Amino acid sequence: MPSNPVQNLSVDLTTRVIVVIGVLSGLSCLAVVVIGGFITATAVKEGIKQVPVEAPIPMEDSQVPPLPLQ
Repeated sequence: MPSNPVQNLSVDLTTRVIVVIGVLSGLSCLAVVVIGGFITATAVKEGIKQVPVEAPIPMEDSQVPPLPLQ
């Protein structure tokens, strides 16, 4: 005769504590990843602003002498 399914689903206190700690640890790790992503995005945005944008040198005004055509 099979036992009652409700009795098989009972969880003791130790298991509940382990599950709660695992869930809280996972959520805190997720928060760290999200915050790190925002920090990285902000740093990249600030870094791009610091890169000087210069116009390329036109070919006729370049410092390299042209190669003689033969």
